[in-house]
Amino acid sequence: MDNITDLFALTKTTITNLPMLVRFMIALTLFLLVPGISERFKIPGMVGLILVGMLGGPNGADIWPDNPVMMTVLGEMGVLLVLFYAGLEIDLAVFKRVGGRAISFGLATLLLPLSAGAGLGYLMGYDLNAAILIGSLIASHTLLGFPILQKLGLAGREPVLVTISATIFTDIVALLILAVCVQIHHTGFDEATLALEIIEVVAYAAIVLFVVSRIADYLIRKTSAGHDMHMLALLLIVVVCSLLSEVIHLEPIVGAFLAGVATSRSLRCTQTREHIEVIGNTIFVPAFFFMIGMRINLGETLRMLWDNPLFSAGLLLGLFGAKFLAAWSVGWLSGYSVLDRLNMWSLTLPQVAATIAATVVAHRTINSAGEPLIDKTVVSGIFVLVMLTATFGPILTGRFSKAIQQRESSLVAEPPPETAR
Repeated sequence: MDNITDLFALTKTTITNLPMLVRFMIALTLFLLVPGISERFKIPGMVGLILVGMLGGPNGADIWPDNPVMMTVLGEMGVLLVLFYAGLEIDLAVFKRVGGRAISFGLATLLLPLSAGAGLGYLMGYDLNAAILIGSLIASHTLLGFPILQKLGLAGREPVLVTISATIFTDIVALLILAVCVQIHHTGFDEATLALEIIEVVAYAAIVLFVVSRIADYLIRKTSAGHDMHMLALLLIVVVCSLLSEVIHLEPIVGAFLAGVATSRSLRCTQTREHIEVIGNTIFVPAFFFMIGMRINLGETLRMLWDNPLFSAGLLLGLFGAKFLAAWSVGWLSGYSVLDRLNMWSLTLPQVAATIAATVVAHRTINSAGEPLIDKTVVSGIFVLVMLTATFGPILTGRFSKAIQQRESSLVAEPPPETAR
């Protein structure tokens, strides 16, 4: 054991003393290799980066520097881009097309998990503000399985469009709940302050969605600037929207998400979108997930799970059950098949981008008494939730989608019945 400890200490000393460029090369190598290796074991690449950061960080083998300034800067930009990309997946035009069914599913897949999570948090002894925040964390979701539907040619099906559109509602409301809960944790509950905060949030969202969207459309479609200038302009929009959100006491990730929603239509099927996704997904976003791993204490996480198994199990049951009930009930009322209802359920299971970012923000939010909005027990439970849903959600989506494709292929191949004479 002493030899292993000495080896880790020597490795840390060696890495710390390496030139900055060499350390950057090591980081890029990890960003290149870890996602591919993780996916071979059916684990999402982002989860693999979290695990590597956790195992090698100061709370693990302790071979990474304790204060990697460069990685911290990249990670802070990465969290904004994670939410920006989540917003890019949302098309407001699609939301308008599917109308009432999207609103119904959006309400169901928001309110049912929100109620389950808030009820669990309150029963476990958290105050009402923290309990509602816990509910909002499991209400949002990330469409990790959507690329599977695109590859199989099922992305245009109405149940899929309804699910995508419902994501607009759930993610925006969940992030706005986060903003309100953070504000209450800082200043306490005050009706006048809360009403003013809601008015500011609505006004800010309207400005970003309608004014920024027009600015982005003008820059992308009506100016002759090259793709490099377009990409820089988009990064500037993300940063400006994030900074403006702080002015009205919103978290920067809310501004980044709304910036993505505002610019999604202008960027659809453009090389500029491809460029900004490439630069983010190769450097900034991996750095964000790696830094999350470095901040996780594996031993403490396992101890928290061991000491509070009911909370972790309750989160899992609450999420899986509430999301299933929402998909099944709305799908049944809409006349969708059993497979389509199961597919809607699997698409809304993964808790990744918005959930991780909101969890990090909530845990960093400290009030005047020095208390975080959510403690390490909640963070540990959410981390397990992310691991399981990010792994099994896309697997279930793949199975249900292939079954739908096979069913439709058999219906097309089956000859029409002969007309009775």
